[in-house]
Amino acid sequence: MRGRLAGPVLLALALRAVPILVADRDVADVHRYQRMGQHLLDVSWNPYETKRLYPYPPLWALAEAGAEGLARQGIGTFPVDIKLPILIADLLIVAALVLAGRAGRAPPAAAWLYAVHPVSILITGFHGQFDAIALLFVLLALAAHGRGRRDLSALSLAVAIATKSFPVLLVPFLAFAGEASWRRAARFVALSLGPVALLLLPFAVADLGALQRELFGYSGIADFGWTGLLRGVTWLATGDLLRSEARFWPLAATLSKVFFLGAWCGLLVAIRRGVLRLSPEQACLAVLLAFQVFYGSLSAQYLLWVVPLGVLRPGRDLGAHAVAATAGLVGFYLFLAPGVLLPGSLHGPAAQWAGRLWVAGVGATLAASAVWLTRLLREGRAAARPAAGE
Repeated sequence: MRGRLAGPVLLALALRAVPILVADRDVADVHRYQRMGQHLLDVSWNPYETKRLYPYPPLWALAEAGAEGLARQGIGTFPVDIKLPILIADLLIVAALVLAGRAGRAPPAAAWLYAVHPVSILITGFHGQFDAIALLFVLLALAAHGRGRRDLSALSLAVAIATKSFPVLLVPFLAFAGEASWRRAARFVALSLGPVALLLLPFAVADLGALQRELFGYSGIADFGWTGLLRGVTWLATGDLLRSEARFWPLAATLSKVFFLGAWCGLLVAIRRGVLRLSPEQACLAVLLAFQVFYGSLSAQYLLWVVPLGVLRPGRDLGAHAVAATAGLVGFYLFLAPGVLLPGSLHGPAAQWAGRLWVAGVGATLAASAVWLTRLLREGRAAARPAAGE
């Protein structure tokens, strides 16, 4: 067992540690993290007092303040220090996948696939976004749920939500899994949302308006998704690159919420009524794929969401998504986030080609996600037919 664990974990470490050291630059989200760390250490304990700087639950603020404190003591640099907890989360994801393979919940290749997955390497090693931390606790919630430990599953999901809010979308799918009664489902919901509510309470008391503005006013960024594709195609046609913030896409932002909430509710009803028969892992993957298909304004790091769940059942859809998302991310970083992959910006024809790669990758990722979701739903429908006939 030790050898099975060490191999993929060491490979994952090598493939992420090198980019972390190479991309030791205060750019993009890392720059915003440092600004927040400085605010927390020098101005106020409340991250929500800033404007358009902290659209996350509170836990990540501890990492930002800690990384800034270490850098001020001369221990590492902020860009490296802030990525260390993300690196640890990625390594723990690999370890969790090894254990899932040993328990028969994943193929033996799952841990290796995540270790070498380019989307994970790009998001963790170069970009420095921390979605891997929330995804780790989603995997732990699923593992606990599979062992029948529903309370532990709910608490693991609570940690995921307290780190980044998107796992809240999975709560009812795990709460009602296994045809749970309404009473058992309510207990699961309370355990997964109650701790997060308590964590937010001091910030709500301190400044409710700021909390609502920062945490609940965020509507995404049009870098990927169908709004990102529209933005990219507009640039190709006119040469005019529109701003990415949701406030510049009010109609698209509203439609994104309507489209996704409709798909989310439809998926929940279909599973609850037995029209679809999906395992908890499949149901959670379907939710995150639906988000990538129907929600129009996606940040680059959102493309990582489906990867840990996808490697539990690897196939051509996982491969197609990996190729498309990698192309889109590389083009995006080179064209719209200079400094993430290279020390400086591209200019002239090189920048134009990077932009074209970004647009093509956005479209291909959207298509790959839609095909993947369609196949997954067909599997769930086919599995439900025999059950309906019993």
